[in-house]
Amino acid sequence: MPEKSSARAIFKIAGLFALAATLSGCATLPADSKLETVDYLACLVTDGDATKPGLNDSSLYSLNQAVVTFGIKKSVSETNPAKFEAVASKLVKNKCNFIAVVGSRFTEFLEPLVSTSPQVHFLFVTDGSDKSLLKADLQNLAIYRVDVYEAGLLAGHLAASVSGNQQIGILCGNSVSASYLSGVRAGASAYDAENETNTTVNARNTAFSDVLMPYGCRDEIPKLDADYRMPFTLVGFGRDLFFDPALELLKPKVAATVIPQAGPRLFEAIASDLESEFIGGPLGSTVASLGNSGLVISAEHAIALPDGELEQLRTLAETYEMSFK
Repeated sequence: MPEKSSARAIFKIAGLFALAATLSGCATLPADSKLETVDYLACLVTDGDATKPGLNDSSLYSLNQAVVTFGIKKSVSETNPAKFEAVASKLVKNKCNFIAVVGSRFTEFLEPLVSTSPQVHFLFVTDGSDKSLLKADLQNLAIYRVDVYEAGLLAGHLAASVSGNQQIGILCGNSVSASYLSGVRAGASAYDAENETNTTVNARNTAFSDVLMPYGCRDEIPKLDADYRMPFTLVGFGRDLFFDPALELLKPKVAATVIPQAGPRLFEAIASDLESEFIGGPLGSTVASLGNSGLVISAEHAIALPDGELEQLRTLAETYEMSFK
């Protein structure tokens, strides 16, 4: 599947996409500009019951950015699989020009919705499987799928590289994707093979871990004044830990975060749609990997990474991504 085939469609508005680099949830929205409202309604449906890290946050932020930038109207709905069909049908009846759906639990409902609503353009943001939807080849649907295994691979290598006792702990309990956890273990093992170390990944008991890996959540990260056994470092996935206002006091603990760029992809899709050049089907879909900047390593952090770590991560990602080519 092509990583990105919409370059033709977005070329004319490339200047606007300079904004997309700031859309991971860490920037402040600009003041409302004096734009005439466009007769265009962009709608966002999010999985309100899910704990999928970063995807909902960055998509909502980027929709707000698109409203300010383009003068469009917006509608935001939180729902669950049991109510999805009713919510989505209402949005179609309300004449949404564009509907972004965020959450892998909605996968089975997408094909009938999209195929019966050819007048609407859709973007599906997921960290689950997209094979059935790609096979359907729906031209009014583009897909942004986060490769959570690769995200874990990168985060695991990062965590092992900054650990002092080679004990890293996964936070957020039942919300952690099994694929992400497998990636973390593989990333830590790759680091061990390169450095003759022996890293343990603790998915349950994290008491002796000096690197904690929050899978998007905030509430399981120990507070600075908590009775935690040892000093800790944070390596996260999902929302940008360094710029999360709720974690302001923990900035000195942040080494890096692996961040899916779902928000910029949504912004880009709306911009292309406004240019009447929306591209769907396999050609408009993206698998978020480090190689196509769908996954990025946060640039801002208080704890320095070991020399050469970013280069090693790129090599690790390239080796993994080549296995699919």
